[in-house]
Amino acid sequence: MNTRKRSDFQIMKKLIRLVSPLKYQMLVAILAGSISLLFFTGIGVLAGSLVFTYFSEGILSKFVIFSIIIAVILRGVFRYLEQYMNHLIAFKVLVLLRNKVFGAVMRLAPSKIENTNKGDLISMISSDMELLEVFYAHTISPVCIALVSAIIYVAYLGSIFPLGGFILLLGYILIGLVLPIIFERLADPVAFKIRKNIGGLNNNFLDLLRGIGEIITFSYQDKDNKKVQKIGAKLNKNQGQLVRQLAFLLALVDFLKVSISLIIIISAIATGQSTYVVFISAIFTYFSLEAVKAVALLGNGLSQTLACGDRILTLLEEEPAVMEIKGKNDLSLDLLEESKNELIKIEGLNFSYGDKKILKDFNLSIAKNQIVGIKGPSGCGKSTLLKLIIRFWEADSGKIEIANLDIADINTKSLYEHISYMTQTTELFEGSIRDNLLIAKNDASDEEIRDALRKAAILDYVEGLKEGLDTFTRELGDNFSSGQMQRLGLARCFLKNAPILLLDEPTSNLDSLNENIILTSIKNNMKDKTIIMVSHRASSLIICDKIINMKGKN
Repeated sequence: MNTRKRSDFQIMKKLIRLVSPLKYQMLVAILAGSISLLFFTGIGVLAGSLVFTYFSEGILSKFVIFSIIIAVILRGVFRYLEQYMNHLIAFKVLVLLRNKVFGAVMRLAPSKIENTNKGDLISMISSDMELLEVFYAHTISPVCIALVSAIIYVAYLGSIFPLGGFILLLGYILIGLVLPIIFERLADPVAFKIRKNIGGLNNNFLDLLRGIGEIITFSYQDKDNKKVQKIGAKLNKNQGQLVRQLAFLLALVDFLKVSISLIIIISAIATGQSTYVVFISAIFTYFSLEAVKAVALLGNGLSQTLACGDRILTLLEEEPAVMEIKGKNDLSLDLLEESKNELIKIEGLNFSYGDKKILKDFNLSIAKNQIVGIKGPSGCGKSTLLKLIIRFWEADSGKIEIANLDIADINTKSLYEHISYMTQTTELFEGSIRDNLLIAKNDASDEEIRDALRKAAILDYVEGLKEGLDTFTRELGDNFSSGQMQRLGLARCFLKNAPILLLDEPTSNLDSLNENIILTSIKNNMKDKTIIMVSHRASSLIICDKIINMKGKN
């Protein structure tokens, strides 16, 4: 069963369009490859002619020997030029594709990240891209070269031996068209499973790396290993199927090359051709079929390549759950200042995850510089509410207003500029502490950074480090404690200095000491901010001016 969203032709058409800016380089590659193949066939024919004349007439032509040497050299030159241009084109297109994929992920985030197997995304960016290199470097050009060469070869042999030219044409169609279609269809469902299993394997390893401590603590290694082994066994089984198909295809192509050459010999003898024509036609046929052999072998590997292409094209063409708003209203400090009594107003808000109703007819009014706490049982929609306010998700119905503007009418960039969003886990990226804080304000001075760190009660710690702001943060920030990471996250909020702050369980993973430090920093340094804090901890909500229970109790 074909598991792709597009036909092979549609996928190839869309992938080829990406090469259009490099059409002249591609033309050079095709021309060089065609000339290279002509020299390859010519070497075989000249060598055959040399042998024939030697055994029939006892003559060893120096001219033919010299011609063979020249042909070998030129074959190497044009072959190099073809491969160089093909790979140059492939790498340029892959750079373009990687940028497009990264841009698509950013455009689709955060819903795409939350609702997609992250291993699949990693697989697209890494192994899928590598397989597409096969398409651009080893598929487009060989197919065009085979077509050009086939026309020349059939015309040449047909001029000497018309029936031979017709038989050669049938051979090209069989090897270069029928076999690739058959074997591509045989490999198609297997290739899809391979890409899916690779994504699952990547996702499993991501989970393993993130939760290695828990896995060891709870002695879950054996069960986790079995999960990986199970996926690996499926992957190995499917890859084994493709390898067996490829081995059979290789043997079949070589068998057909010999068989077609033999048919040419029989046909030439039957039609009364000279011994020389019989001999040269057979050699010419065998060597010329190399043009379509490369195309025939594409059928097995092309299935995986097209499966990758389909996945990437689907990602590039996917519409975001929430469309970016441009050309409408910008928030401003003046507008925010004017909205003292109802800075944020929520009316009749409804939202569902699929069939599951999360928020139903929810209403809330928040005044400027007010700290509002949101509490309630897990799954009641506390975190969802914040994501709807910052428009990570689109409400099913109802209205959210900021400064008397419906957020659906506020330019997305402007909305993000005026809201800081902090979750229960601060993400630190590989780089220095300075780099991680500049995410919030890329032109901030070191003095501004230190002021933000001071407000977050972590400046003394950072300055006590040997490298200070240049201290390197490892992947996932694992050289910092949870409390330190949260304080660095809070420092980002201070540095951004947005008038509205959304806090999603900012102290849930912290001990009472770090919780108190975070809350004190917020209370003392954000008196001029409007804050919505979601927390299941009663102790975290003590700094709030108003507490809303998602069950409707104030």
